[in-house]
Amino acid sequence: MNFLSHFYFTKSIDNPYYTLGGILPDLFRNHHESWKFNPEKQFISFKENSDLAFLYSGWKLHLKVDMLFHNSAPFKLHTSLLRKELANVFLTLPKRPFFLAHVGYELTLDSLLIRNKLVDTNLFYQKLVAVDAAILDTFMDKLGIIGSQSFHPFLNNFIESRYLESYNKTKSLIYALDRIGQRVWIEKFSERETEEAMLVFDKALNDLNPVFLDVFKLLDKEINQRSGL
Repeated sequence: MNFLSHFYFTKSIDNPYYTLGGILPDLFRNHHESWKFNPEKQFISFKENSDLAFLYSGWKLHLKVDMLFHNSAPFKLHTSLLRKELANVFLTLPKRPFFLAHVGYELTLDSLLIRNKLVDTNLFYQKLVAVDAAILDTFMDKLGIIGSQSFHPFLNNFIESRYLESYNKTKSLIYALDRIGQRVWIEKFSERETEEAMLVFDKALNDLNPVFLDVFKLLDKEINQRSGL
């Protein structure tokens, strides 16, 4: 899931570190592709500080949500439908309709959360601003990250740009999809690809709007059931 979809699952707890933890694995990967850490497998303790504990709890929730999401029936159905449509737009390699459908579905969910006013983007960014950089440094030190100071300008730019708020526009979704694709294959979308992809996603947003919350309800139910074990 993308950033605002993860925020959907953390917003019920009013804690900035929980909010940041809920998106931190993706922020790390976006900042540097080699920043892939597994504190849950390293048996690192964060219990000595409540802020660190909330960061870690958000981190673990992120992993749980992603695992359930990528194995869910809605994910498989809607990415399959999108892939078939995008296969008529992106006709040659290296651009891969399967990858674009996966990312595109996640971006579409973020967009629909904004359009239906189910997440408060102002609150999202306010929580991130409230995080103490020293606490984040301690968390990264425990993970064994070298050069952690490079992450702070990246995070500040993420907050200050507020680019997630632009996802209420289809054009911005396609721009984001293009930028994400360029990390894999460098080549930009052509003008034709951009225009045709906008038509595909306009239709997808319209078709998904009545049912897009189903996947959130399903994941919420599964998370609660697993927490009760």
